[in-house]
Order: sequence, then structure tokens, then C-alpha cells
Amino acid sequence: MKKNKISPGKKKEAGIAYLFLLPLFIGVILFFIIPIFQSFYYSLTSWRGVGEAEFIGLKNFATLFKGDRKFSAELCNTLVYVVGSIPLTIFLALLIANLLNASIKGVGFYRVIYFLPNVMMGAVVAMVWKWLLNSRYGLVDAILYFLFGIRPAWLSDTNLTMISMCVISIWSGMGYCIVIILSGLQSIGTTYYEAAKIDGANAVQRFISITFPMITPTIFFLLITRVIGAFNQFDLVYMLGGNEGPVQESLRTLVFGIYKSGFVEYSMGYASAKAVILFGIILIVTFFQFLGEKKWVNY
Repeated sequence: MKKNKISPGKKKEAGIAYLFLLPLFIGVILFFIIPIFQSFYYSLTSWRGVGEAEFIGLKNFATLFKGDRKFSAELCNTLVYVVGSIPLTIFLALLIANLLNASIKGVGFYRVIYFLPNVMMGAVVAMVWKWLLNSRYGLVDAILYFLFGIRPAWLSDTNLTMISMCVISIWSGMGYCIVIILSGLQSIGTTYYEAAKIDGANAVQRFISITFPMITPTIFFLLITRVIGAFNQFDLVYMLGGNEGPVQESLRTLVFGIYKSGFVEYSMGYASAKAVILFGIILIVTFFQFLGEKKWVNY
């Protein structure tokens, strides 16, 4: 069989396309691939960010797992944050997206309102909620005091700080999930629902039998991306926790611990070891998510 020859015009178009993609490839190599390998190397060294790095083998990892209580707290706080924010975010987004998918008056306005928090920077979101949750003049505490006579110290009581951060994360991340789930809902053909109605299925039965199975790929996508994003939480911790003190310790996540070790304590090798462990945790969690994909995701 004769091979199809590529015309000179097609070759020229391909060359131009690769030329436009070249800056992206260079950026990925310089700012993503090379830093990953550098982190693995520096995790085996004692390095303060300047000068030569001293190779010390697995000493950083041994210190992390044997004697660093702050690292244990960072790991625990990160897991609590992931478990406390992601499932509820996706559940509420699924509920609201189903409501917005209905033909109700002003549905476009509601969609915009729900998505607005997603376009705000994390620092802005944190500053707004610091005002809302302020125990002296915050709007949330003013309402609670008017209704129930209580003023919870959301951002100073270490028993409530993680709950506050989860609430803020759910509020700011729900809009993106709603939009993605809405796109999945709108791709479901109406014939399925019409056939189910003829068979006498009610709204709950239609959701269980049709809606949920057909949007499981969308939910799986959100689960993967949101879990990875939650493991990399930094800005809320930085803005809500302050520089030092018990509040910061109650919110301190793995990424914030990497920042403190590397850019405050100038222990880049130790920070790199934490980054490698975080990379491993995300890799393992993502692997198990894909492993369980076949059991509940329908394509």
C-alpha cells in the first residue's frame, strides 16, 4: 500500500502550529518539569536557598516522620480540610445545578450570582470573610446574636477556625462546580426523561436512574481536580491564620508548611522533602480514585 504523502502546505501549517506552541512547551519545561526534578534532588540535601547544597541522603525524610510534630499537624489539618470541604462542595453544587437546570424565571441571573465567587482572588475572598466572621462587628455574628444571643469567635477559637476555612472554601469553590455540573446536565437527552415519565418514574427516581449515572464522569472530573486543589491550599491559611500563633497552627496545611520551611526558616532542602511527600500523597490519592472509577463512573 502506498503511504499518504503530506503536502508541503500541510507541513508548513504544522510548522507554524508548533512554532506557536513552542513558548508553551518552553514554559512547561522551565517552570514545571525542571522544578519537579530539582525538588527531588534538593529533598536529599541541606540547602538554605543560596550557596552549594550539601547531600545528606534521606535525613530530611527521617526527621519529618520521626520528630517533626508540626509536619504531623500539617498533614492532619490538610486531610481534615480535604474531607471537610470537597464532598460537601460537590454535593451542594449538584443540588443547586439541578435547580438551575430547570426552566425557572431569571435562571441566567442565578447562574451568574453563583459563579461570581469563583472569579474572585483567594486573598479577596479571605478578606471579605474575615469581615463577615468578625466576632465584634461581623455580619454573621450580628445575625446570630440577634437571633440566638451568641457570638462565636470563628477566626480566633482554634476549635472553629478549620470549620470556618471549610465554609469559605465551599462558598468560593461551589460556583465552578455548579457550572461544570450544569454542562453535564444539559448534555443529557430529554428522551430519557420522557421515557421515564411514561413508565411512571417520579423526580427522585429519574434523578437516581438517569441524571446521576449520566453525570458521574463530570463528578469524577470535579473530584479529581478539587481534591488536588484542596491539597494545595495556601492562600486562605495565609490570610486567615496570620503570621504566628495558635490560630495559624490550627489551620497550617502542608503547602503552608512548605512555605514556612523554605521562605521563612530558609531550609529549602527540608521544604523540598515536604513537597516530595505532598507529591506522593496526591499521586496515591489520585491513583486510588482512578482505581475505583470503574465501579461507579458510567461512560
